[in-house]
This record gives sequence, C-alpha cells and structure tokens, in this order.
Amino acid sequence: MRRCVVRFNSGESEVHDKPRPGCPCSAATPQNEEHLDQLIRTDRQITTRELCARLNIGCSALETMLGKLNYRKVCSRWVPRMFTRDHKTYRMEVCQDLLHHFEAEGDKFLDNIVTGDETWCHHYEPESKRQSMEWRHPDSPRKKKFKTQPSARKVMCTVFWDRRGVILLDFLDPGESVISERYKTTLTKLEVRISRVRPEKQTTLRLQHDNARPHTSLATTAHISKFGWTVLPHPPYSPGLAPSDFHLFGPMKDGLRGQHFPDNDAVITTVRKWLASAGADLYRLLFIAGKSVHNEWW
Repeated sequence: MRRCVVRFNSGESEVHDKPRPGCPCSAATPQNEEHLDQLIRTDRQITTRELCARLNIGCSALETMLGKLNYRKVCSRWVPRMFTRDHKTYRMEVCQDLLHHFEAEGDKFLDNIVTGDETWCHHYEPESKRQSMEWRHPDSPRKKKFKTQPSARKVMCTVFWDRRGVILLDFLDPGESVISERYKTTLTKLEVRISRVRPEKQTTLRLQHDNARPHTSLATTAHISKFGWTVLPHPPYSPGLAPSDFHLFGPMKDGLRGQHFPDNDAVITTVRKWLASAGADLYRLLFIAGKSVHNEWW
C-alpha cells in the first residue's frame, strides 16, 4: 500500500498490472477443465483438496476453473418428508375424491364434517419476534429480546370442531398419553356431545383426523364404526389437509404467547376462553380455507 501511494504521488495513474516476466499459469488448461468436470460429475461431494490432489494443481488454478465451469458447492434443501410416487398419486386421488363430494353435495358436505386433532399447550409459550414489535424513533435504543424456550410443563389438548364452532374440548390428565384406548374414550365423549349439540349429524357425520396410530388402529376403527360415522381419508404426511394443524392451533397458540400459567387449570381455562371468543365466523372461514387447500392440491 505504501508503494502504491508513492507511485501515485509521483504522477503515475495506471491501475492495472503491467506485464511481468516469468511463465504464465498453465494449470487452468482445457484438458484440466474437462478432467475437473468429469471428476465432479462422478462424485458431487468431492472436496477441493481431493480435486487438487487428483489434478495435481494448486487452489488458485482450481478456483479459476471452477469459476469458468460455473460450479459452486451448495447444501441440500431440507424438506419434512420425501414423497414417493405412490404418496403423490394417493394424495391426488384423495383430494380429487373430496372435491367431487363437494361438487355433488355443496355446503352440505362441509356441514357434515367434524375435524379434530391434538396439540400441546405449554404453561409458557415464548412471545414471537413479530409480537415484540414496538414503535420507535430512529435514534431510540433498540430493545433486546432474549431467545427462550417453551416451558417443560404442558397439557395435551384435543379439539373437535365443525364450521359452526367447537364441539368437544378434551384435556389429558397428568401422566396420560394419547393411545388407542384413551382416544376411544375421547370419541365416546364426542358422540355424546354430537347427540346433544349436533343431533342432525348423528347418522351423516364425516370424521376427519390424521393418520396417527391411535387414530387408525383396529380398535379405534371398530369403535368408530359403532357410531355409523364415515372417516374421511387422509394421505400420509399431509399437514395441509388437516385444518386444525394448518389453521386453528397456530392462531390459538399466538393468543397464549407471552403468558405465564401457574398450573394446568389456568391453561385449560385460557384455552376455553380463547376458543369460545373466536366465534362461529372464524370456524366458517377455516373450512373455506380448507376447501381452498384441497383445490390447490388437486
């Protein structure tokens, strides 16, 4: 840098390198480029150190040839599941079948659907970054937010609902887990509630839940058949077709974020209040959104 300052002070204005004596770099040849391309196509995970050793060249020449060949090393993009062709075909068939039912029956098809699922409700759910936004002046100090985790204490909540609102809200006792026998108990409670609040659905009800093992076991399937309900098919690994996961639980947990609950009873009371305050319009919109998801998949 000091030599450059001296040169420019003396009146020199040339900024490009002048030709220098010596042998030019001969490693970046068309033959080496072709060999490099073959090595990469054979093993996409080969390292630069291995490439330099195989080609007997330096890192600088390797970078030059990689730039000419337009190669760059990138990581794989993580996705939740790798769908097979059979998964995709079955998913399309299910969506097509549901759309045909809706086209034939209209809103009556949606009226007969009761959907349900389980979720954990924590005693403390951290506030999201967006929820912590505040109005500030440009010269105001920026508020700091420390990353926290949901509390270990939590309670399992099961919600069954239709386009008119929540039908059944069931919470597991401490130490319980969702197994087939416990899920059968919940379904029995649902049948009692249906006879009280939706008697017109007792013989036409279409139950929509995901394909978790307690939902699809032989004991659960036999128990559902006693009520005369029709179970809507649910393709594997399809959260977009589960309205509870896709539309309901997210807003519900957003309403609980940032609050500390001393015990399970406080969590249960708050969840009941939130679901009751949501109103029938929310559930009607959720079913419309669910229908839009089916249309997108088809």
